[in-house]
Amino acid sequence: MTDINRLHDISVKKFQRLLDYLEHVGIDSKTIAQQAGLDAKKLLSAPEQGTLPGYKYSALYENAAEAMQEMDIAVPWGAGIGSDVFRFMCYSIINCQNLEEALNRAARYQKMLYPITGYKITVNTSADITELRYEFNSDFSKSQFTPKSWDRNEHSDAVAKASGLRVWFAFIGWLTARELQLTGLTISAPAVSEAYTTSMASLLGITPKFNAEHTALFFNSSALRARTVHTPTSLEAFLQHAVYSLITQDSRPASTSAAIRSLLANSGTGSLPSFEAMAEDLHMSPSSLRRRLHSEDTSYQELKDQYRCDIAMRQLRNPMLKIHEIGEQLGFLESSSFIRSFRNWAGLTPKQFRDQLDDIDQAKSTTSD
Repeated sequence: MTDINRLHDISVKKFQRLLDYLEHVGIDSKTIAQQAGLDAKKLLSAPEQGTLPGYKYSALYENAAEAMQEMDIAVPWGAGIGSDVFRFMCYSIINCQNLEEALNRAARYQKMLYPITGYKITVNTSADITELRYEFNSDFSKSQFTPKSWDRNEHSDAVAKASGLRVWFAFIGWLTARELQLTGLTISAPAVSEAYTTSMASLLGITPKFNAEHTALFFNSSALRARTVHTPTSLEAFLQHAVYSLITQDSRPASTSAAIRSLLANSGTGSLPSFEAMAEDLHMSPSSLRRRLHSEDTSYQELKDQYRCDIAMRQLRNPMLKIHEIGEQLGFLESSSFIRSFRNWAGLTPKQFRDQLDDIDQAKSTTSD
């Protein structure tokens, strides 16, 4: 049975840090939270060890990034993901044929904007090893980047640099529909904590070396020949869900499966693409796509089921939607078919799922009182 308490949940503490940061740079956190469907007052008073759905953090982050841009404040974490600068960079490289061409074009783009953003990548290639160096000018945004009550205040430089590498690692995986195998990972800042180092190692597949001369990813140069498999259509889907995709990356590494999830998200909630159409969108033959998915221990049908399940769970959190309406949105002609499918996906009926949500909300309300 699916544990609905842990479905891509994010700690309340992370929400609180972001709200605190917004107040520090002069942005009304209450308004930003409200735009994301959250109550800032309740959120700030909630136990920090609690959790909320990842998609709510994604909405909060995206609204925060938009507000920061309106005030001409550079987004200092995650290579600017969520900003127009990141979006336009993606558009500039989406038609590149392989990873080498894409990275070199991205490097040229970011070099031009470095005086404005304070971050950029450079690509240094030898016969065997390629270094993707991430440069972050910590002095550029230091006055804005260190909220007084942030628990990582003294490690803001390391967090900004590490999050930049994480975004590039994920984005490269998305571009090529395969996870990048690193041979080295360095960060030119002191370590944050043992737990942070362990988390980075788990996510990127290699233990980072702190206090290094440069912040960089190292990988075999042969990876540069990897074909980029995406199109402007799938890019649009990625950009719409980029923050959420990174949030869930701990359990869903960059892969062909991740590329398919991105395309499914752009398809809406009704009729989903056929297997053949999906293979064409990924510039693969059906047999190649089938082999890729088999190597990842999944299938196209499983991915479609997971996608529909995630959408259904999200919709069931809205008490205004009736169960048969959710089923219709997902392309089910009969409510009984939707109920049967949802039970197969989640291990309980839509009504049971919604009842559990009510029980959880009531328990949280009682705890906060």
